[in-house]
Amino acid sequence: MESLGPKRVRSRTTAASLALRAPLERLYRDFDYAGRVERDAIRFPLRYPDPRDREVVALLTACLAYGRVDLFGHALEGVLAAMGSPWAFIRDFDPDRDAERFRDFIYRFNRPRDVVAFCVAARDVLARHGSLEKCFIAGDPDPAGPIGPALERFARAFLEADLRGVFPGGQRSRGYRHLFPLPSAGGPCKRLHLFLRWMVRREPPDFGLWTSVSPARLLIPLDTHVENMSRAIGLTRRRSRTWRMAEEVTSRLAAIDPDDPVKYDFALCHKRMSGDCRDRRDLVVCGPCGLRAVCRHWKGRRG
Repeated sequence: MESLGPKRVRSRTTAASLALRAPLERLYRDFDYAGRVERDAIRFPLRYPDPRDREVVALLTACLAYGRVDLFGHALEGVLAAMGSPWAFIRDFDPDRDAERFRDFIYRFNRPRDVVAFCVAARDVLARHGSLEKCFIAGDPDPAGPIGPALERFARAFLEADLRGVFPGGQRSRGYRHLFPLPSAGGPCKRLHLFLRWMVRREPPDFGLWTSVSPARLLIPLDTHVENMSRAIGLTRRRSRTWRMAEEVTSRLAAIDPDDPVKYDFALCHKRMSGDCRDRRDLVVCGPCGLRAVCRHWKGRRG
């Protein structure tokens, strides 16, 4: 059998992406964002009109956004209530004085000292750089290059902070390390990409506070919902949720919108999360779906 050369492979990939343009644009345009925002983690930073508060709440929220929103949201509510103005609280944070406020915090891998460590590291990052955006930019040597190296340095700013007062001996807890996954480890880093999407994209539901980073550089926040949707509509055939899968899905979306490839993330995620997609053929659920024509469960079928 004649093998396909790289040009023909790229041509087929581009053609497949372009076939998705109309249905994905329609999904993006018509999606009920207002109806879903309150069921999304983004609702927590959106509460704060002050950009300084919103920035630090967005990072803390994204770091904890593993599992269902109602579960980590309950734990996060207690932390935010203890802070008042999150930016001012972190700026003036004194673990000897303030750590007790988090004594009741618990969420899966994380315990009170992980929140204390977050506050100490964020305090020192803000003192050194002035904002989280400036910290990110300081570790971003190529503003037109891939986002991975800058995200790695950003995560390391928190992982390598002086936390000896929180973790005796300097050994970070498993829970704290879980908050800041490293791109170099090969995982999808979904939560950090989610944080970047919120901060960088200029259109709702995202708030675009970081004007120094181009939306074209973002990678899709790859959770189980987006993974299943991506496989269903042919954005990837990979079976493992990794950094490479996130790159592949994003590259297919970039063939449709190179300036803003991750704009489809919220709608794709919530279509699956809401039950509007069941990752199988369902005559009732699939009937009104605008992605049906490009879904692997329906291609080549009638009815």
